[in-house]
Amino acid sequence: MDCLFSFLYRKTDFFVSLNSSTDQVGFPPGVAEKIVFSAFKKYESLALRNLKRKLAEKSKLCQSAVKPEDEVTEIDHTEEVIADKVMASVDVAGSETPVAVKDNGAEIETSLQTDTSCTKSPTRSEGQETSESTAAAKEQTSRLISTERKNTDKGSDKSKSSADAGDDDDDCDPELARLQKIFQANPESYNGAIRDTYSWSQSITDVDVRVKVPKHIMKGKDVTVEIGRKHLKVSCKAVEGHVVTVVDGDLTWECHKDECVWSLVPGEHVHVNLEKVEERWWDALLTDESKINVRKIDPSRPMTDLDDEAQAKIEEMMYNEHQKRLGRPQSHENKVHAMLEKAWDAEGSPFKGQPFDPSKINVSSGGMM
Repeated sequence: MDCLFSFLYRKTDFFVSLNSSTDQVGFPPGVAEKIVFSAFKKYESLALRNLKRKLAEKSKLCQSAVKPEDEVTEIDHTEEVIADKVMASVDVAGSETPVAVKDNGAEIETSLQTDTSCTKSPTRSEGQETSESTAAAKEQTSRLISTERKNTDKGSDKSKSSADAGDDDDDCDPELARLQKIFQANPESYNGAIRDTYSWSQSITDVDVRVKVPKHIMKGKDVTVEIGRKHLKVSCKAVEGHVVTVVDGDLTWECHKDECVWSLVPGEHVHVNLEKVEERWWDALLTDESKINVRKIDPSRPMTDLDDEAQAKIEEMMYNEHQKRLGRPQSHENKVHAMLEKAWDAEGSPFKGQPFDPSKINVSSGGMM
């Protein structure tokens, strides 16, 4: 704040007051102070509003982390049912009654054992025995609830582990892995796949489709290609003269149909280039074909896909790495050396008259000495 007001004092007329009607610059008395105060109140209100928003977001996160109320109610209701069934099995006189409690398909058999053959002690009252039976029933109920919770947790853990195992099986399928290697080894199906009537490959920005055509297809007028935002259809003329549809299906993701082009390689295939709307890897060309494992493809991007600035930065990094291996100065060191060489013999330089020696100067990677 001191720097800000110092600047206003030294470089502006902010603190000049209009004391008479002939003054040309400055503010009427008290106006400059009101301007500062209004700016302070403006940003103070913004800060308070931002603080309230952060507190509200934090409160929502805390509420979402709490277990849903219906789940808690369901657990509590289950515990009450088990407790009621066990308590109903207790004979006030202390008899032994086996109970079968069913909960979530699992049957839990309990037996509240009391010694009925023994004679009641003369020092005990009937009310004391009843309270002891009730305490035993509550203890048994707690054990049942604890056991049921453990079984439920184990069931959920098993389901999660089985789902994970299913994913691992998909990744480790030897047939899929074998086909993926074949696809990656073929330039026409690189990062894509080979199908019965076509093959496709892809980069992060576009897809190349090669649709097979009969050998008698030699001219573009014998082929019909329809490209939609999310649909592809390729047809050609048969020898008999009727039109045969070779490919007709919905694309997995959208493409820029106005930017897509196609060409005919006579007697071989129709080459269709699709420009993707989103930069993402497709796991299939059409929605009705088998999917590939995008985690097994080559995700690297060629330098030509990058902008000029990114390419220049990569080339500079490659040059610096090469110079570092040869023990030569890197690009940032060359820049510093060029600046120092100009100032080496300048007036007032302690090195004036001496030959320039870059080895005496240690330049860090950030260009600092």
